[in-house]
Amino acid sequence: MKRISTQLPSLDSSYYQRLREFDMNQMTNKIGAQSRIKDLRDDPLAAARSTRFQSEVTRLERYGKNIEDVRSTLSSAEGNLRSAMDILQRIREIGVQGANGTLDRAQMGYIGEEVNQLLDELLVIANSKDQSGNSLFAGTLAKTTPFRTTMGRVPGGSADMVASIDYLGNIGTSAAEISEGSKVEVNLPGNVAFWAEQQQIYSTVDASQYRVQGNSTIRIDGAEIRLAPGDTVSAVAAKINDANAPVRARLDSVTNSLVLETTLPHQIWAEDLGGGTVLQDLGILAAGGSRPPLNVSPSARVFGGSIFDMVINLRNALFEGSTEKVGSAGLRGLEDSITNLAGVLGAVGARDARLDTVAKRLDYQTPEMVRFDSQERDLDMADAITQLRTLETTHESALSATARVLNRPKLLDFLR
Repeated sequence: MKRISTQLPSLDSSYYQRLREFDMNQMTNKIGAQSRIKDLRDDPLAAARSTRFQSEVTRLERYGKNIEDVRSTLSSAEGNLRSAMDILQRIREIGVQGANGTLDRAQMGYIGEEVNQLLDELLVIANSKDQSGNSLFAGTLAKTTPFRTTMGRVPGGSADMVASIDYLGNIGTSAAEISEGSKVEVNLPGNVAFWAEQQQIYSTVDASQYRVQGNSTIRIDGAEIRLAPGDTVSAVAAKINDANAPVRARLDSVTNSLVLETTLPHQIWAEDLGGGTVLQDLGILAAGGSRPPLNVSPSARVFGGSIFDMVINLRNALFEGSTEKVGSAGLRGLEDSITNLAGVLGAVGARDARLDTVAKRLDYQTPEMVRFDSQERDLDMADAITQLRTLETTHESALSATARVLNRPKLLDFLR
């Protein structure tokens, strides 16, 4: 005869009741979270796909935030550059008035005063900051005021005026990622945005017998160029020309000296690296370790200036009363300034157009990724509620049946 413990029916009933309670708890949690995947074991493949979709949504949202930040910065830069363009247009109008020969020297001095005031406003624009307090035109030196003035007396002027302006920023550019593996530059170096002419640096050192003494590295506009022992000045010039920099090098046919000249209007940024002195020996850079662009050798001849140089030259010519200087070099420099600034504005506009295109694509992709994730995770609420009600009903029925079947045994039941 098979012997059955009196506790076995109770234990079995308790075990299956706990299973139903666990199922109800799981279903309640899923309904509360509105997701059919509470734990990875609920559906490992769907959980993996959902994690991937959620990661993609996070990246797309980050790209969207980057685009908003970049567009805000570019909008500030574009607004300031357009203001600078308006000022240059007004200065050109003044220059045309000063060059027509109908004004006497006193009258030319009056409009020279207006040019000086516009120069001061142009400097304010060049030193402007974005919404975060970072300089717009200082390269990556965001907390540096990019342009420094030197004051002095100007013949014909009534007081100390701006005699020269130096760039204190750098040529570095920061970039923001706007899509997978794709970046866009955020800032504009001031010695590009506010430059007017091609720059040339003519060394006065005869380099016909020059040889590089040891392994050396120079940097031209951010491009590092490695030189080997024994390289002649022609080899140095060839390596500069092969580098990815908007600068070309050549030998002056008369003095046999090195000449650097830009291919795009900007200020040349040259450095000797690692303690080398190649560019110093060739007469391009000065000794003493000054940082660019203030490290050009005093013996070198430098041609090509900034927008500020062009405005200062025009102002000085007006104070001097020289119609010829105003009409020749003065207006030509302003035309170069306006042309270069228009190109910079075009580059900013191109970046903004690209950002607009990417933003529209993200506006489509992000909801799509959210939809794909929803397909993997979302819970059919009607079906879930039906299942929960079924579990509750069966659980209540089981409890009722158990209460009727499992009566407490009496002593006489064991004596039968």
